[in-house]
Order: sequence, then structure tokens, then C-alpha cells
Amino acid sequence: MKKGVSVIFFFTFLITTVFAQQAKVVSGPMLGYSEHREALIWLQTICCHTVMLQYSPVNQPKQKVEITEYNTNDSVCDQAWIAKFIPTYLQPGTTYSYKIFLDGKEYKSSVPLKFKTKVLWEYRTDPPDFSFVTGSCNYVNDSLYDRPGVPYGQGTEIFWRMSETKTDFMLWLGDNVYLREADYSSESGIKYRYQHTRSDKNLQKLLATKNNYAIWDDHDYADNNSGKGFELKGNSYKCFKDYWGNKTYGENNEGIYSKFSFSDADFMLLDDRWWRDETDLSETENPKKTQLGHQQLQWLFYQLSHSKATFKFVCVGGQFLNENTTSESFNLYKNERQQILDYIIANKISGVIFLSGDRHFTELLQFNKRQTDLGYSIYELTSSPISSKPYEEVLKTEEKDNPMRVKNSLVTLNNFCTVSVSGKSGQRIVKFACFDKNNTAQWEISLNEDQLKAKK
Repeated sequence: MKKGVSVIFFFTFLITTVFAQQAKVVSGPMLGYSEHREALIWLQTICCHTVMLQYSPVNQPKQKVEITEYNTNDSVCDQAWIAKFIPTYLQPGTTYSYKIFLDGKEYKSSVPLKFKTKVLWEYRTDPPDFSFVTGSCNYVNDSLYDRPGVPYGQGTEIFWRMSETKTDFMLWLGDNVYLREADYSSESGIKYRYQHTRSDKNLQKLLATKNNYAIWDDHDYADNNSGKGFELKGNSYKCFKDYWGNKTYGENNEGIYSKFSFSDADFMLLDDRWWRDETDLSETENPKKTQLGHQQLQWLFYQLSHSKATFKFVCVGGQFLNENTTSESFNLYKNERQQILDYIIANKISGVIFLSGDRHFTELLQFNKRQTDLGYSIYELTSSPISSKPYEEVLKTEEKDNPMRVKNSLVTLNNFCTVSVSGKSGQRIVKFACFDKNNTAQWEISLNEDQLKAKK
């Protein structure tokens, strides 16, 4: 009798163990970049040997293509595994549906799994209308590693609201995860933080239903206000590449800056950390003090000059235009900011708009000091914070009445922004809008293409 009980117990234990170690999705799937002929799909799993992606045009479901990725880790249950799929030779302007199979078993997603390729509109039609959702500063609470006291994270339900916006992609403006003291001292710590944040359940729909593009700032690079001297910068670089789906990352394995286009807009995604000199370094004694570094700065100048886009969005983690702050920003790197502004003015570059995060409040800034030279005012949308604590104390500082701020655009709540571009060729309109975590509109401001034209 005892022997029979032992056998039953053994097989029960074996079945339970096997079931517990079945392949499962940790986070994702996430849509990365999308082009006319290819796209990127990201997925993280655990206890999985193989992941297969099966896709086909929605109007031609029988034309199935399969791609398989193999996990080469010695023990597939020791750590989560990232698979990146890049379907190629796709048809422009086409919606594809796809399925995911983990070790041969289909993964059941809570949302329809689809991706779209870019429309080939050039020399054929007016630019397609499009829109995107954007924000920065995402803190997901983790009591084991958070500092004692009131939680810094304000909840992540806001991601459901963001996922429900009728937008084409999500643009992450930095501090997309918050590395804690236990994290940025090791590569495994950095990986842990990314995995913990990325697996948040409220985030999954946003990842799966919109293309995602990202830059970083100090908290997803290293510790607070960190720069070029961070000893594990190479590890942070690798982790950023692993967890995001941008098309490129810097040059010569340095920096995470890149560029993508959508309809008649170009997006320059800058890296304000890899080459960053110390913030408190005197510019008088060190006139070449830099955030971007020579290599990236020359790349930016080329992209601005080469671009034929109606709107040129320059995206950077910290504020660029703000001349009325002592916080970490380009106001502490005035010489480099002046170089960039001088280049835009000297080359009569139209349609430049800056996008930034970091500040834990949202505002729209307007720089009009050089309007006579350039022909238009340059604007900057700062969008922050998504889920970390807002900086309500700004209302008690001199920045409360920042003369560069567009009237009524300051928001000191958890929020996100949308940017939409619409209209016929030559008459395009860009609209900025801000929403709180309940999707309640805070403000809306539109600019037409002519308002951002450089004089000849």
C-alpha cells in the first residue's frame, strides 16, 4: 500500500513539475519598428525552447509564412528569453495577422495580434494622416527594492488609456524604467529591472497594439544624473537594445540614437547620456561641455539638413529650449544648445519641433528670440510623468510663470500626450493634446505648416 502511495505521489509531483515549467509569455508581444517591407515583433518567454511566428495578410490568410527562433540557453527555465522576429519582403500598406507558438502550442492573446506596414504614398498621394502617443517617466513599484516610505509609483492603469487612443505608435521619451540602487550596480540588476517593468500587466495592450520607439534618460541608463563615466554603460546599452525594437542604435556600437520616418515626418531620437559631461562642469572653463558628443552632433546636423519632411521631431530625454530652469537640461549645456540652434537658423531648416520628458510635469514651450532670423518660433513639448510621482512643487518655484510656456499648457498630474498630423500636402497641421490618467483632456494646441516655415 505504501509503495502504491509513493508511486502515485511521484507521478503527481512529476506532472505538477512539468506543468509548472510549461513555456509561457513573460511580456509582449510588442511591436517595434515598421517599414514598407519589414517589421519587428518582440517577445519574452520563460521555460521555452522554441518560439514560432506565423503570419499572413489579413485578406490572404492562406499565404502563411513561419519564422522560428531557438533558445540556446543551457537551462530554459533559469532566466527569461527574448525573441525578436523580423518578417521581411512584406507588401507596403498591408495589415498582417499573426500567431505565436511556444514549443508548438499556440499562445492565446487577449488582443488581436496584427501589424501594419507603411503605405507607399510618396509621389502618389498626399501624405497619410497619422498620430502617436507619447510620454516619459514610468515607475512600476517593487516593494522589495523601493526606498522605504510612500510608493513613488502612482499606478499603471494609465497604460490602458494610452492603449485605447486612436494612434499609430508610442514614442517613449526616456526614464521608461527606473533603475534602483540594487539594479545599476550589475548587469543582472539592470536586466531584472527591465524585465520587472516590462511585464507589468497594464502595459501589455499598449505594447501589442502600437509600434513602439524609444530613447533613454538617466534612470533607464544608470543612476540619477549619470553620464559618460558610468562604468556599466555597455551593459545598459545591451539591455536597451534587447528590450526595444528600434531599427538602429547609434554608430560603431556607441549610443542609442537613431532615426525613423512616418508619413511626412522625421524623428531624430537622441542619446543624452552616452557622451554626457558632468552637469555641474563649468561651461566658462570647459566651453566644449557636451551632452550629445561630437559624433552624435554631426549625425544630427546631417539628419536635419538631409530631411525633406514637413515636420522634424527632435526627441531627447531632457528639456532643450527651457531658459528658465536650473534643473538638469540643455540650460546647463548652453553652448551646445546654441550650436544646434545656430545650425537650424543658418541652414533655414523648417518644421523643427522638440520632444522631451524628464521633468515630471508637462508643458509646451515656445522659443521666439530668433524668430526674425529663422522665420518661425520653435516649439518643444515636454511630456511627463506617465506613472511616477508628479513634480507639483514646480508651482512653488520661479518656473511656475515661465515666460516661454504656452499659456495654460502646464500639467502637474500623471498624464500622457498625443500628437497628430493631418491635412493636404502643403497645408499640414500638427496638433498637440494632453490627457490625464483618466483620459480627461487637459489642453489642445494646433500649429499649421506655415507657422513653422523658415524664411528663404
